[in-house]
Amino acid sequence: MRQLKPGRVVLAAALAAGALCTSNASAQVKWDITPFAGYYIASDLFNTYPNSGAASGTSGVELTNSFAWGGRLTAINRRGGLEFAYTRTGSDMKLKHQLAGQPRTKFGRLDIDNYDINFIGYEPSGNPKVTPFGVIGIGWSVTHPTLDSDFLLPNSGSLESNTLFNFNFGLGVRVAMNEKLAARFEGRWRVTDTNLETSSGLWCDPYGYCYSYSSNWYDAGELEAGLSYSFK
Repeated sequence: MRQLKPGRVVLAAALAAGALCTSNASAQVKWDITPFAGYYIASDLFNTYPNSGAASGTSGVELTNSFAWGGRLTAINRRGGLEFAYTRTGSDMKLKHQLAGQPRTKFGRLDIDNYDINFIGYEPSGNPKVTPFGVIGIGWSVTHPTLDSDFLLPNSGSLESNTLFNFNFGLGVRVAMNEKLAARFEGRWRVTDTNLETSSGLWCDPYGYCYSYSSNWYDAGELEAGLSYSFK
């Protein structure tokens, strides 16, 4: 994996600053701070490489679904909002099928720190306390992979952390409990650019099997619930 291109970060910051200035000029802004927890829906990471010791498609590497948590700081006006969000996920890395010579299926872990700048559009409902919304955002993901020692090639060292571009989109609802507190429920889809072409980026284990990335875009889902506190 290669590093996130700096131009994308600059573009994200410029878009966020412009949106925030527009919000401040058009209406009074209030702020929400929202800790949240949820469920991370992972997908396949690697497929078996055709020239390794197994036929293509007979195995692969998947990330397991797991717990997710984080926080959001949101600037809100009547029309929408702008927020900075942090999401932490952590999944076990598992072989889809245990092949000859491999001692087990679980062999490592991948923790990811996601940082997002999100744009929110609110849609009033018949109930003034219930506000549906749509969200779209861009950001970056910092990966922290670890492999069990017996799945590392000799003298290969530990896997590197990488910073990768991502974008996300989703739907949710904000339910006001009183002037200060609200419950927030949402589901979103996150797409991360691995900066690699499909079937490149090989990883080989010590047992004679090699794997390539399933895609140069990694997809994952998130279901989250949080409690928002409002202040001005």
